[in-house]
Amino acid sequence: MRCPYCGGLNQDNSKYCIRCGRNFAPQQQNVSQPIQRPVYPPRPATPPQQQRPVYPPPTQSRPAPPVERPTVTPQPPRPTVYPPTMARTAQPVSAPPATPARPAPKPFKMAQEGWPIEQPIPPAPDPPAPFPPHTAAHLKQLVEGALDYTVVNENTDYRLKKVVNILYRRCAPWQQVATLLKAFNDNDDKKFDTIVIQGMYNQERTVYEFTNGRLIFDRNVRLGSQNLKRYQIETDNGYAMEAVRIVVSE
Repeated sequence: MRCPYCGGLNQDNSKYCIRCGRNFAPQQQNVSQPIQRPVYPPRPATPPQQQRPVYPPPTQSRPAPPVERPTVTPQPPRPTVYPPTMARTAQPVSAPPATPARPAPKPFKMAQEGWPIEQPIPPAPDPPAPFPPHTAAHLKQLVEGALDYTVVNENTDYRLKKVVNILYRRCAPWQQVATLLKAFNDNDDKKFDTIVIQGMYNQERTVYEFTNGRLIFDRNVRLGSQNLKRYQIETDNGYAMEAVRIVVSE
């Protein structure tokens, strides 16, 4: 006989499996006893389906009687002849007032209070050094192309700051940088930590406005343990699309 637990082969009269050691007695008792199944009561018969009532087809509705509309009596026609209107007397029409003639425009002054007006930028030669400069050596080489300038105002009321306004003609961006650097070399003073050179070609509203470039030199700039000198230069007025911003340290 074959073991029902592990499937090993055994003799027919053996009570234990020689392979897994299971007892065959409970299995034999279960095999000898018939399996009793529960008896359930029969299902009740399903009731017959109820038939739906049959209704007669709808009868055709009769058309509604026509509505009697009230008769409208025609109105008499209006008279085509109207009473004569009173003739209007013609009123004199006054002529429109003559507009005064506009005065002829005055010719534009070439100078206003001693300040030159804005002029187009003339073509400039090539810069003597790479522009924009990346080192302080390249920046100092641009001084060769500097233009002549005039000192307009010099303010030393600040504690450690000096502001100098210079006037010169409009020029290319690299010429603005060269002229500002030349003015810085001419007006440098070691007792000030910061020196500002503002260039302009026309009269400005305040001393803080510039139209021809600005140079800010800081003598003592701390970078970690180092003490550097820094140049911050802006061309034009600093807000124009063609403006150039340069920051160089030495």
